Amino acid sequence: MRPYLPILLALIFGLYTPETFSQKAEFQSPTIPSGIKYFTIETENNPQLISLLQRVVSIDKVEANQVFAHANTHEFDLFLKLGIPWQEAKKAINPSFRPRMLDEVNIREIESWDFYPTYDAYLDMMAQFATNYPKLCDTLTIGYSEEGRKLMMVKISDNVSIREAEPQFLYTGTMHGDELVGFVLLLRLADYLLNNYGTDPEITALVNNTEIWINPLANPDGTYYGGNHTVWTSIRYNANNVNLNRNYPDPDDGPHPDGNAWQAETLAFMQLAEEEHFVMSANLHSGAEVINYPWDTWQHLTADNDWWYFVCREYADTVHEYAPTYYLDGFDDGVTNGYDWYTISGGRQDYMNYYHHCREVTMELSNTKKLAESQLENHWDWNYRSMLNYIKQCHYGVSGMVTDENTGKPIAAKVYIDGHDEDNSWVYADENGFYQRMADDGIYNITFSADGYVPVTIQNVAVQKYTTTPINVTLNSGELDALFSASDTEVPIGGTVDFNDQSSGNPSAWQWSFEGGTPDTSALPSPAGITYSSAGSFDVSLTVKNKSGETSTLVMEDFIRVHNTYNMTNETITIFDALFYDSGGKDEAYQNNEDYVMTFLPAISNAMVNVTFMEFSVEEQSVCSYDWLKIYDGNSTSAALIGTFCGTGLSESYTATNPAGALTFEFHSDVSVTEPGWKAQLSCHGQQTLQLDEGWSGISIFLEPSGSDVENLLAPLGETLEILVGNNGIFWPSAGINTLGNWDKTQGYIIKMNNNAALDFTGTYTHPNSLSLDSGWNYLPVLTNMPVLVEDFENDLSGALVLIKEIAGTHTYWPEMEIYTLLNLQPGKAYLVYLNTPANFTFQDFE
Repeated sequence: MRPYLPILLALIFGLYTPETFSQKAEFQSPTIPSGIKYFTIETENNPQLISLLQRVVSIDKVEANQVFAHANTHEFDLFLKLGIPWQEAKKAINPSFRPRMLDEVNIREIESWDFYPTYDAYLDMMAQFATNYPKLCDTLTIGYSEEGRKLMMVKISDNVSIREAEPQFLYTGTMHGDELVGFVLLLRLADYLLNNYGTDPEITALVNNTEIWINPLANPDGTYYGGNHTVWTSIRYNANNVNLNRNYPDPDDGPHPDGNAWQAETLAFMQLAEEEHFVMSANLHSGAEVINYPWDTWQHLTADNDWWYFVCREYADTVHEYAPTYYLDGFDDGVTNGYDWYTISGGRQDYMNYYHHCREVTMELSNTKKLAESQLENHWDWNYRSMLNYIKQCHYGVSGMVTDENTGKPIAAKVYIDGHDEDNSWVYADENGFYQRMADDGIYNITFSADGYVPVTIQNVAVQKYTTTPINVTLNSGELDALFSASDTEVPIGGTVDFNDQSSGNPSAWQWSFEGGTPDTSALPSPAGITYSSAGSFDVSLTVKNKSGETSTLVMEDFIRVHNTYNMTNETITIFDALFYDSGGKDEAYQNNEDYVMTFLPAISNAMVNVTFMEFSVEEQSVCSYDWLKIYDGNSTSAALIGTFCGTGLSESYTATNPAGALTFEFHSDVSVTEPGWKAQLSCHGQQTLQLDEGWSGISIFLEPSGSDVENLLAPLGETLEILVGNNGIFWPSAGINTLGNWDKTQGYIIKMNNNAALDFTGTYTHPNSLSLDSGWNYLPVLTNMPVLVEDFENDLSGALVLIKEIAGTHTYWPEMEIYTLLNLQPGKAYLVYLNTPANFTFQDFE
């Protein structure tokens, strides 16, 4: 429960007076009817409160200082626990709405579109489009509603059975079942396009050059809630009382922002978006009169905000030329940014823009949801020109084909505007290699890239409104060069990794090796589901081969790190390193009403626990009073507070500074709204001091240093350092030579000092620390903080050791000559080792 919330809201927002709260008792336990509740909340037009409300209920509209909201039984129960005053509202009923329903419609004989079709008539009308215009139109069923009604689509193109190199465009309507204007307008748009093809040059050109998809009714269960014969009893939600326009994955709030499973209607449209390649789309609503452009979920603007405003402005301004002055005149004269109006999560507009790189807007085309059939003609006349103009916009900007330079085959390349694109605003070419990138006036540098090809950047591309800049691009696979990526490199024990080949040069054969993985080899181009069952750091190698027999090999050492895993609970754990998740673990969100305290202690003496967040998403609130994670510098919640965190902004690293080296985490979640939670890496940080003597010596470090640049690491030595020598080069400051680059913990180094000095390293303890030693001479580091018996070292090498000696010292271990003056390998030192065969050695864990 949130008994504190009304007071907190009053303090933060200044919305209510003490007298208001004295009335709260009358709102606590109303009788909740089955189905949907409709009510209002006074907000003083406060965006923070509106943001809170949309997480719990379905906001219908925001007018002045009032929010009108729907809630199903579950949502309303959650809302009551917030303790926010509310009042029941009556749905605005249009007294003239006694819908004229037609059960039989011949689309060739329609004289006036002043009716609503029954469900059967609707299906028949959609079928007639394809029957009457078989070369131009195909009628498709993309899925079924929760109650089994068809989700219908017409596809219109001059070659409707062929996927041509042209933009795909999508219109859908009435995903809120009681917002009826889009239903009829889109039926009429399909008829208008087909009926005027071949006689109207504008329509003919549009159909010849666009593949147009139209779904007039996205929520048939809501529209025909009272039965297939009427829309009079239509409702906003679907048959499961779910708001379909809050049921999509959200770029900010995760896969299920409304807390509901994806509905049958949602899944059908998600599948359609996966299978097709829509360049531009719109979904039609009513209840307001405004063209709403993204984002809805984020306050910050899209990369293409100027283009978006221009396109929406064109729509509204064209309407104004043909409509009465009172129509589409609110907001910014008919246009609004979604977040500026009121923020929502799980909307289809943001889903299409972010996840499918498709430009979609929300068109609110009538203040009256259930529009009288006598007004349908007017709304068509006011909007159809704008609707056609909106389709035309998908042809402007930059367009062309991306193909393979050698084979001429199409490439589904990424098309990225340098210095401009963000938040997935780039686009991709389709399976035909065709791409369309709409953009505002400007000069752009555009990069075309695809796995296995050398990227190409076309500079100074000029874009102007209402024009198309054609650019065809060929990509070359380049020389054979092995390259790959992984779905994850920090993995829990038992976790799986998918690998993706990114090699250039058109490889025809692949040979993978996965140290520590199951299976441990693969010949697939991009193997998936490689399982890692034990903790450690593991190499991955890929050898690719082309048809000419050439090969290229890439070995990524310690590429996959596998950790013990801990989920948030009430417990104290001693760790070396681990992955730390919220209570839901790797794949699930945390739950409501959680209160946990968890402490992590270092497994190494004098070490400090460090936490680095790789993912973080906890319900956002301005002062983090709903769901929050607190971090304390110590072994309890009475220790110093490092910070309180919520939202998505936590991506930093924190290290303990207390004598115990501990970090304590406290998590709280309230009664509603959960998010994906977090993924963090826990490790032990420490310090190692090297005592460097004047002259030559051998050195090594057992920590993974916080920074790896050799010059920066050795900067504190100043002029006392003369030279550092490693297997791969030298660092010689006075001569201006540095061929070492980065420090490699798995190597030993030879150093020359002109005076005694001490050097401190800070970094992370890692394990297991294994070395691969070559036959012949090696520089041997000591990768533990404890001395190692030379006899133990020899025994583990299984007879490969010939000799080991100090660098610039007199102590040696040489069994063949019976010389045993070197007894221990000391941390911080490096040694010369001679082997007669290659061998591996693993150092014991740290103390």
